[in-house]
Amino acid sequence: MKNNLTDYKWALVTGASSGIGEEFAYQLSKRGMNLVLVGRDKGRLDEVASRVSQLGVEAVPVAEDLTKGLDEVIRVISERKIDIDLLINNAGIGIYGDFIEKDISKPHEMIEINVKVLTDLAYIFSKKMVERGKGGIINVSSIAGLFPVPYYAVYGATKAYVYSFSLALWAELRDKNVHVLCLAPGKTKTRHSERAGSNVGGKKMEPAEVVRITLKSFERGDPFVLPGPMNKIFSFIGGIFPDKLVVRVIGSFPQYF
Repeated sequence: MKNNLTDYKWALVTGASSGIGEEFAYQLSKRGMNLVLVGRDKGRLDEVASRVSQLGVEAVPVAEDLTKGLDEVIRVISERKIDIDLLINNAGIGIYGDFIEKDISKPHEMIEINVKVLTDLAYIFSKKMVERGKGGIINVSSIAGLFPVPYYAVYGATKAYVYSFSLALWAELRDKNVHVLCLAPGKTKTRHSERAGSNVGGKKMEPAEVVRITLKSFERGDPFVLPGPMNKIFSFIGGIFPDKLVVRVIGSFPQYF
């Protein structure tokens, strides 16, 4: 199924204040799409909204922590009578390090935002899209969700959920004119990679390139996209070698995740 993004009027972008989310906002606005932008950093979010508004689209910034403020996001959209045609489920967090050395609240926080919030948003808006007979969802997973990655144990597990959930949802909704795409970026120049503690070398992709590839993939109707040659190499390794060997090899290259 081919998808024409110019048919969509409004997009909801989570994690829109920086990195991949910010770049989605910019590239979608260049295609004439109005935006609801969600992020925790109000100052950065307002800057992104101002930037994309200069391209002639409407931008509605909603500064909320989605683990606590999801209802507020839904309220703003409902009060403005906005129909979301495209959901960019990008908000997420990741922490690098030994699982047993972290306070258990950190894994809980990752599961809440990476799994529960993403699922809630997909549920709410996919139902509305099906009712209107059109729409799209891009769920952001990670290359770390394609195989076990030591020191990203919980983060990788949450992103494995996103991968499996997204492809299953793609199959369920494809005949209802709602397209679902799973994006699995590798090392990308984002504030997330710095906060996660993995900023230790290895070439990073630019968010602009990741998003450009992703939107092309979405328009082609692909269910999954893995940008970047190095990421494809790791995926290939993960698919052909025994799990025990894969975990050892992948664990030797934390800089790529």
